[in-house]
Amino acid sequence: MRDCKFRQLGLQSGTMKRTSNQRGFTLVEIMIVVTIIGILVTLALPAFERIQLRTRGTAFLNDGRVFSEAFIRYAQENGEFPRNQRGRENFPPAMEGYIKEEVWTRTTPLGGNYSWDDYRGSARSGHQGSIMVLRSNMTMREMRLLDTWLDDGNIQSGTIQVRSAGATIYYVIEEL
Repeated sequence: MRDCKFRQLGLQSGTMKRTSNQRGFTLVEIMIVVTIIGILVTLALPAFERIQLRTRGTAFLNDGRVFSEAFIRYAQENGEFPRNQRGRENFPPAMEGYIKEEVWTRTTPLGGNYSWDDYRGSARSGHQGSIMVLRSNMTMREMRLLDTWLDDGNIQSGTIQVRSAGATIYYVIEEL
């Protein structure tokens, strides 16, 4: 009975016979599909990179706001910002209880590490308190884009400032 069904379909028992109207894709058809996919990826990649950059910038801005509130609270309770941590990537000891150490010491969304800098009113910095990102992996082009999206569009002023050809990024808490 089983052999009858296969014979009705034009097949032999136990084997599949390919009929002449069944065929695979030609090499040209496959190349066209691959080319179309490549064009779509080429068009989508810059948009994906912009979205990823904006996400990293927004995460940095969020960290800056959280840390800024903690440093301001410390200053209100103690009359001044904690002592300068410039050049140190260690957790500022005075901030224990205000900021979680594991959040401060992790790699920042912009690459590099956080550091505290108060400058004690130095005129050369233009600000009194700032959270620094040392050794960021951001390019100057990316920083300019982020500053345009998230701040005042000028990497020399505003809340987000860039120095040392992009190697140091400041989240300014208090201007002079």
